[in-house]
Amino acid sequence: MRAGEAIADAIVAHGVDTIFGLLGDANMFLVADLVQRHGVRFVAARNENAAVMMADGWARATGRCGVVTVTQGPGLAVAGAALTIARQAGTPLVLIAGDTPPGDPLHVQSFPQQPFALATAGAFVPVTAPATAARDVGLAFRAAAERPGPVVLDVPIDLQDEPVPAGAAPAPTVAAYRPAAPAPTDEAVAELVGLLAAAHRPVLLAGRGAEAGADDVRRLADRCGAVLATTVLAAGLFAGHPYHLGVAGGLARPLTRRVLADADLVVTFGAGLNRWTADHGALFPAARVVAVDLDARALGARWPVDLGIVGDAAVTARALTARLDPVERPEWRSPALAAQIVAADPFDGIEFVEGAAGIDPRAFIRVCARRLPARRTTVVGVGQFGGWPNLLLDSSAVDRAFIAPWEFGSIGVGLPYAVGAGVGRPDRPVVAFEGDGSLLTGLGELDTLARVGAPVLLVVLDDGGYGAEVRKFGPRGVDPALARFPARDLAAVARSLGVPAWTVTDQAGAEAAFDEVLPVTGPGVLHVRVLPEVTQERF
Repeated sequence: MRAGEAIADAIVAHGVDTIFGLLGDANMFLVADLVQRHGVRFVAARNENAAVMMADGWARATGRCGVVTVTQGPGLAVAGAALTIARQAGTPLVLIAGDTPPGDPLHVQSFPQQPFALATAGAFVPVTAPATAARDVGLAFRAAAERPGPVVLDVPIDLQDEPVPAGAAPAPTVAAYRPAAPAPTDEAVAELVGLLAAAHRPVLLAGRGAEAGADDVRRLADRCGAVLATTVLAAGLFAGHPYHLGVAGGLARPLTRRVLADADLVVTFGAGLNRWTADHGALFPAARVVAVDLDARALGARWPVDLGIVGDAAVTARALTARLDPVERPEWRSPALAAQIVAADPFDGIEFVEGAAGIDPRAFIRVCARRLPARRTTVVGVGQFGGWPNLLLDSSAVDRAFIAPWEFGSIGVGLPYAVGAGVGRPDRPVVAFEGDGSLLTGLGELDTLARVGAPVLLVVLDDGGYGAEVRKFGPRGVDPALARFPARDLAAVARSLGVPAWTVTDQAGAEAAFDEVLPVTGPGVLHVRVLPEVTQERF
């Protein structure tokens, strides 16, 4: 057996059935072996950075470890931004990178892959000998699960063809160590019980780290008379509760802002508390802030807290409920507030703009709110355009249904993450929102979408430039033409690459396009020309 075959066997032994990537000299025969001998599905991207994003999107949608492969040198170098996104998100992911022969430092594609991998992915596992190849694969998968985060598994091209020594036993699957959910200390529970009992207007704010403990947090809120809210990545977690305010943070709606402005205590559970969650201090300016998180390093790291508690969200919420006497706060959880929550309409008070150049993006999102299926995976890319679906469209994040790869602020993420999510969860359609400037950084992945055939509707909100930069140039007296570009027929481009596409310029056109594209059973693109003069400050 060759070392390359031992590596393929070890990869499959870890339950891998799908791998993303782009072929090159240093990984092509490994991929061929995985496909032909093991039946692994290979999703061929058009760019290595996009391939890693697809694997990340697949992992976020499925909850499994994503796997991707690239070739040596430039293949790995191109993937740096995507590896950084996955690292900051804590996505378990193994990138199998080919490498040049160690004995050929003058190879045209040679470059220091280890320091590059450590600077981007943050972890590097080299395959150093055929006898240890299977073990090294196991170490990479274990590291990806335990961190969690991306790991570069480095495989020199010449080593892949070397024979595995006779008698070398294949390494067993290495199981990741998973510690028990930590319980808060008695002292921490007692202190927070005192704060909750003394508060007049408490808020419990949950992030995606609290999803498994949602019922426990809900019971705690009812016990102590608190109102509920979530981060955008936990949207819908408390759907149906009469005192659920919705999403807090910079994307909070008017009613949520009004209520949170009066809060005197905010307790977060499993939330990445940062400047966006607190809207730079404007969201709950008078409140004491308590954070409950599994990771002590996260407490107060990105936003100051008055009390940090290390503990699992569910375990901590149950401990608090057990110690608290029931508290009624009719002035805070009032029938009037419950009625306002039911009646709240995110489009109330909006004065829609009419124009020949396109549709008001808010008017288009209002059509989306009526027409899109509630059960979907929603992907929102990075750019000013993202503010509209984030602020105005109800998108549940429960069951990994909301993917927001914003961790590194990189544009060009919407389409590849949507492809990965669509491959990973074909049981529900994917609706991805992307901007024109963002899409144009990776048009080739429309071809990938067409070949894969995943149920992905890509909505391109086209304002003819980089909208955020245009908005920021004006007050500084800089000509915004620097960030504007000629109009392009992106629907025609999509169709030329095999994806059905429609152009939308007004509300009637939006309705007609949805008539044709729904239900989403395969790839599609809506090229929506939006009015560039309609801007917002929240993204």
